[in-house]
Amino acid sequence: MKEKSRNPATKKIARERIEVLFEQARKQFCANPERSNRYVEIARKIAMRQRIRIDRALRHQYCHHCYSFLVPGRNMRVRVHRGNVVVTCHSCNKKTRYRLVKLHVPSS
Repeated sequence: MKEKSRNPATKKIARERIEVLFEQARKQFCANPERSNRYVEIARKIAMRQRIRIDRALRHQYCHHCYSFLVPGRNMRVRVHRGNVVVTCHSCNKKTRYRLVKLHVPSS
C-alpha cells in the first residue's frame, strides 16, 4: 500500500480531484450511471488514502451503503420526516437520515 503523504499540497490536490470526480459523475449520470458510481468509488479511495474528509455537500450525493451516485427523482427518494431528511436509495433500498439544521434569523 502506498505511504501517506505528509505534504499539505497533496491534500489540496486530492480535494480538487474529488470535486472534479463528483462533477464528472453528475455530468455522466444520464448517459452512463455505472461510470458515475465508479467516479464516486475513485473519489472515496483518494479521500481514504490521503486521510481527508469529503465535503458534506458531496457526501450527501452518494449512498453510504452501496456507494452509488444519487440523483433525486432518478435513483433516490427524498422525504422530510420530523426534522430529518430521509434519503432512500433505489439501488439497495437503504435509508440514510440527515438532521435538518434550523437557521437562526436575527430579528430586527
